[in-house]
Amino acid sequence: MRADRLVRCVRWTWAVAVLVAARSASAQASQGLDSATAAAIAPIVEQARAEKLPVTPLYAKAREGQVQRVPVAKIEAAVRTLADRMREANEALAPDASEQELNAAADAIKSGVPAQTLRAMRKAGGDGSLAVPIGVLTQLIARGVPVERASMEVVALLQKGAVARNFIALEESVRQDVLAGRRPDESLDLRLKGIIPNLPQSSAADGLTNASAPRRPR
Repeated sequence: MRADRLVRCVRWTWAVAVLVAARSASAQASQGLDSATAAAIAPIVEQARAEKLPVTPLYAKAREGQVQRVPVAKIEAAVRTLADRMREANEALAPDASEQELNAAADAIKSGVPAQTLRAMRKAGGDGSLAVPIGVLTQLIARGVPVERASMEVVALLQKGAVARNFIALEESVRQDVLAGRRPDESLDLRLKGIIPNLPQSSAADGLTNASAPRRPR
């Protein structure tokens, strides 16, 4: 009887192991990664899952490197760096950052936006989604607006009650101005004059200063 039970136990254990391995192989295949790349980033992905961070961007970064024939070691380093940025973003946007917010914030951090700015945005934006404002902040920086200036103005807009459509309109206007040859900071000044007076909290916010917001450059 004991021998029979031992055989059944071994068979059951082997069946479970085969099932787990099959599911793992299927997951790797669904992510489109070769075995070497999947193995290299597996610990990073598992740690991200344990911290309840989204892992889809990590797989996307790995696939990007694989398509470009980047060495596995460099792919691993890039995925680890992205995970670190998402971790920093998650801490700054606590307590309940969405995947869209974390993706946008990771890009912003890559562009030089400090965690202090993200925290100030969360405080100013309340429970509203920050995915669009953070994305616009990154685009303003990409257009040539200095990080500190762009950060200060985006936080100020949130304090005054700006919503996604206001930020989208601002970015589009600045983009067109820059393409037409206008200086980015000059365009930002001009376009803010057209947006701020129409914001719901503009009058109340004008007389307040937020210690957590980035300071205006001198």
